[in-house]
Amino acid sequence: MFLPTDRHQFSYFVFFQLIVQVYKRKSIEMSTSVGAHYISEKVSKVRWLPEKLQQSERFLTGSWDMDNNFVRVWRLHANPYAQGLEHTPRCNDKVAVEGDVTGLEFLNDDTFAVGCADGHLSLFHVQRAVEEDQIQRKARSERLHEFKCSQTRAPCTAIAVYGTDIATVGEDGRLNVLSANNLKQVKRAIDADSMTLLAVSYVSQHQLVTANRMGVIRMFDVRTAGDGQPKASFMAACQDTKSSNFVSAMATHPMQQHILICGSEEGSITVWDLRNLEYPASYLSAHNSPITDIGFHRQDPSKLFSAAEAGEVWMWSEKKQHFDASQNDGSSAWLCGDRLRTMVNVDGVLTNIRKAVNSFDVHGSRMVCGSDTEAVYIVNDV
Repeated sequence: MFLPTDRHQFSYFVFFQLIVQVYKRKSIEMSTSVGAHYISEKVSKVRWLPEKLQQSERFLTGSWDMDNNFVRVWRLHANPYAQGLEHTPRCNDKVAVEGDVTGLEFLNDDTFAVGCADGHLSLFHVQRAVEEDQIQRKARSERLHEFKCSQTRAPCTAIAVYGTDIATVGEDGRLNVLSANNLKQVKRAIDADSMTLLAVSYVSQHQLVTANRMGVIRMFDVRTAGDGQPKASFMAACQDTKSSNFVSAMATHPMQQHILICGSEEGSITVWDLRNLEYPASYLSAHNSPITDIGFHRQDPSKLFSAAEAGEVWMWSEKKQHFDASQNDGSSAWLCGDRLRTMVNVDGVLTNIRKAVNSFDVHGSRMVCGSDTEAVYIVNDV
């Protein structure tokens, strides 16, 4: 039997379909099919390429914990061989990066930023083509994160984008803001914390929130925060009031950016209304392991997704028939406090993967997930 020389091109060969698993889950409200595709890399970040008028057929992956790490562009192709799988991804191109990929976000339809564990930020361009898409690195920053005492590099732990601005945070407690037009110059450098920062998210063009290893969340206005003083500080909620509970992932609502969703080490989800930080707006006991990624469906914000180290992805969808805006000040169901549990449905999109699902992205009715199983999971009809 002829075998491909590049193991990542397995998609066209029937032999490699032996390692493809198909999961099906049916319920009263929804039915999804999941295809698991082995790619021989632990995936830390995954993102669909933006498409405005159609379902995206391309996605990016970034790897971690490998001898050599890569950013890859994949394209879905019709699969005539494996029963139950409509499409199979095939790698079109790859670019080597200098460390674990810790952040991957698009700035526009074809340009994306990648943060790495070597403390640098890179800018890439995807050249779409009829046959083979290509990735090119356009720029690379100077070292953005380093430990002051030893002068050694500190990993960049997360990135966020707003327009052409890119924010990075790292294990050195530093917050940097750069422009995609010039990665060699840092627009704003803020010594935001004395310990590792794990997450960052834009609230508006000039306001960001960061979360550290002890569960302290801080909001900064980058126009005035040169001295490192936050605009506001608050703690992540925790079931045990005597313990810290760090925020492992966070996201803002795509339509109401004053709503901040935080996933935590203990697996809980805390919702904050950034207009009133006296106490959390809502708190949900969710996963039994740390949450690795969390985010809203960008085209349908009534759906929230969360991923966890236990190898699962859940979908939280609002029960529109039970949501009366007049009962909660015309705001979101996510700000309804104890009543939130009765106002959302919870569905297991992925379960029993057994290793961490590190990242996901949703475009239209299709989700892609990356995990430590060295596989990507394509979920249809979410």
